Amino acid sequence: MVLHAVGLTCTAWAQDTAPTSSPVPVAGEVTIEASAPPPATLTGRIERIDIQGNTRTQESVILRAMRMAPGDMLTTGDAAELKRRLLNLQLFKSVEVLTRPEGEGVGLQITVEERWTLLPIPVFSSGKGQWQAGVFAVESNLFGLRKTLVGGGMWGNRGGTLFSMYRDPSIGGSPWTALLSFQFAKTDRERHVRDVIRDTYTDRRFDIAGTLGYQVTPELNVGAGWFSLINKPLALPEGPETPQRGEVHGVSVSAEYLGQDFHFYFNEGLVARALYREGLGFLGSSREMRQVSLFASYTLPVFGNHALTLTAQHGQTRGDAFLDAQLLGGRTGSRGFAAGTLWAEMATSATLEYQVPLWSPSMLTLTAHAFVDVGRVEWRNSLLKYVSPGVGVRAYVREVAIPAVGVELARDPLSGDIVTSVAVGFGF
Repeated sequence: MVLHAVGLTCTAWAQDTAPTSSPVPVAGEVTIEASAPPPATLTGRIERIDIQGNTRTQESVILRAMRMAPGDMLTTGDAAELKRRLLNLQLFKSVEVLTRPEGEGVGLQITVEERWTLLPIPVFSSGKGQWQAGVFAVESNLFGLRKTLVGGGMWGNRGGTLFSMYRDPSIGGSPWTALLSFQFAKTDRERHVRDVIRDTYTDRRFDIAGTLGYQVTPELNVGAGWFSLINKPLALPEGPETPQRGEVHGVSVSAEYLGQDFHFYFNEGLVARALYREGLGFLGSSREMRQVSLFASYTLPVFGNHALTLTAQHGQTRGDAFLDAQLLGGRTGSRGFAAGTLWAEMATSATLEYQVPLWSPSMLTLTAHAFVDVGRVEWRNSLLKYVSPGVGVRAYVREVAIPAVGVELARDPLSGDIVTSVAVGFGF
């Protein structure tokens, strides 16, 4: 879930400066007194590395992210690179890298200031006669090892969902990674066309999946896994058609490239993901299903602390048009539609977003953004092309490891109505 826009001039530099009345280090920056010259960075063989400030994060996580150890050579520019690598963990609101003479070489002094990572997240959404409320608990630094654990659920006037997820970026300190997810849902699905419900049924599903990955490079991860999906749909009185019960058991392959640098309220660079899932008959599948999902986003800094982001997505499903439909709406690429009301067997979208900081007190940064979503959606024999502009605001809290909470207003390309959504900028 992402939020962006046109802002005001003469506003606080959220990224680069803190309020003048009470100087506070901004995430990713080192505060230096004006009267003191910056300390010189020494070069040479690393003899010792000292780490302080990590009350929760294990030293092994920091050392692995640095990718440098005693015995390696420290050259000009390496201190800044080490700082960049540690900030990209998104566990620290500030990092300081200092050097000192140590024996015949140099010693490294790493000082970090941690963000809070265990968070309860209340969630609420509404639109087109539907509402849902719930809460999720997110821990992005489990056991101080940067493992992520998510659990929670939502309930509303059209049903509810339970969800949990565990992500391990380094199994036992190795390059191997793991991802496990579980979902149980009983919800009313509705396909809307110009505020008219065209298709509806009650979807009951149990979905569990696991992926074993390998970190080929610090940015690139590839993986393979398995999944099981069991559907037990129920007919609604007004539903013209109800899909049949079915089970799909199959395999998946995935790739993820995270080439972005963390800058507190935006991440600079490229992120890309690809996922393919296919059900296999010999594993017990009772129906056919193939899914392809592609995602790429690139963010470019503009005027120093503004951010311009281009996002492209493509999803394609071959299977049951009802059970395997992509439920679009309320997210990047389809924010002009209420969540879950736009169904697709094939969907392609692109988004251009511009984000500007408005206000930056010591605790948070408030930003505004403008965006336009463009898309092409196919479902059975229908085709929809749309353009949907919108605006929004979001707040980033320095102390916590959640990207943002915010509100967006987008124009429904079919009815012309304004669609409002409230989102937490944390992708599960």
